[in-house]
Amino acid sequence: MITPHTLPDLPPAAPPPATPARLVSAATALFDAAQAELQDGDALRAFRRLGAPLAALWTEARGCGAADTLQAVARQHPLYAVVQQDPYTRRATDKPRGYAGDAVMMDFIYRGKAPEGSSPLGQAVFAATTRVSMGLSVRWRRQFLRSLIDETAVAVEGARMLSVASGHCRELDGSLVQEPWFAGEFIALDQDPLSCAEVQQSQRSPRVRSVCQGVRELLAESTQPLGRFDLIYSAGLYDYLSDGLARRLTARLGAMLRPGGRLVMANFVPGGSGRGYMELFMDWTLVLRSPTELEALARQAGVGGVSSFVDPHRNVVYAELTREVSA
Repeated sequence: MITPHTLPDLPPAAPPPATPARLVSAATALFDAAQAELQDGDALRAFRRLGAPLAALWTEARGCGAADTLQAVARQHPLYAVVQQDPYTRRATDKPRGYAGDAVMMDFIYRGKAPEGSSPLGQAVFAATTRVSMGLSVRWRRQFLRSLIDETAVAVEGARMLSVASGHCRELDGSLVQEPWFAGEFIALDQDPLSCAEVQQSQRSPRVRSVCQGVRELLAESTQPLGRFDLIYSAGLYDYLSDGLARRLTARLGAMLRPGGRLVMANFVPGGSGRGYMELFMDWTLVLRSPTELEALARQAGVGGVSSFVDPHRNVVYAELTREVSA
């Protein structure tokens, strides 16, 4: 019997349906609040709003076919022009090298200092955009890659290492590859001539060589072979590759490993908190993969064991393939 003091357990209320009108209203309120906080000088609070909450709205919009509508709302809102004062956001939008996420943008994250001439508001936004969760994952990635390089340099005499889509290869700074005793070879491969020139200029070690080459050239049978390696890694390339191209590249790189060699691939995951801001305000879209999906790509190379883990900031998955040593 139900008395006035004992009510039955009720299921939790269902969230309101993800209609375009509701999403537009919610996003506009979010943008209004973020803009007000930026004008009050509180960029970090503004970007808390533009992190996970905006990512959730953007996911809903994509799921109900309202992505174009929400994108138009974002780009017509006054907040859009405000955040373009941030050099990091602006460079992604303008794409001077043809794509967002170029090596100069990575340097912005590593150095954490806005270029001279940035407005005070642009500097405040820059401090937030380069230090939110996804920026921290990029900084962590550099440290992780440097540890892989150092570990390989110590463990393998005459180690050969390859970075695919190397950018400026800042993980080499302070690494053991720069020590006089290192007798191996490090190849930084990138399709961007400006990035290749920067590697050649900044890395004075005779053991570091820059090769200006893209993925399709690497896959072409007519390409001059680079040889075999003890460590191959690709830190930011898989975020831009279709599944088909990623499978072909993984098989190619797996075949380039020496026995016992390792291939390490990185990919941003679908649940990253900054996706909404990146796609709506920076025009920066990535191919996102789960740990299961990235592991599957590695296994398809068919040359050895595979493991994976997600970085401490929960934005990037790393899959490692180790080539089997013949008995």
